[in-house]
Amino acid sequence: MNYFNEIESGIRTLFDTTSAGFRGDSSAGQNHIGTWLNVLQNSNDPALRPIAQELETLNRAISSNDVAAMSKSFFLLGNLTGKAALPLHSFAGLGDKMRELSQKLISAGGNLQVISQQQLSGTAPAQH
Repeated sequence: MNYFNEIESGIRTLFDTTSAGFRGDSSAGQNHIGTWLNVLQNSNDPALRPIAQELETLNRAISSNDVAAMSKSFFLLGNLTGKAALPLHSFAGLGDKMRELSQKLISAGGNLQVISQQQLSGTAPAQH
């Protein structure tokens, strides 16, 4: 199983779900978070605990449809993932994939921040 492809797919699903303002079913994104939480909470790696805690925060933000909080969580998850990747250097490329994942999380956070600002100002584009 390629966890990185699954995680990237999950990030895309989360972003699509959150940016649509949950006009659809938010459980799709929350299912991904639940899966990640199970994996991280069963790990003995202390570097993963803050990531698991932030995933719980993201899950609460999704439940309350708080786009600003979701944006902040994506940013924090990206930063935490980048920090967890710092000591990882190998020919297998695990550190590189984690750094790439970090960038995608931060990018999703930035995109959600724009959406949040548009919602606050009333200039958000109409959803179809």
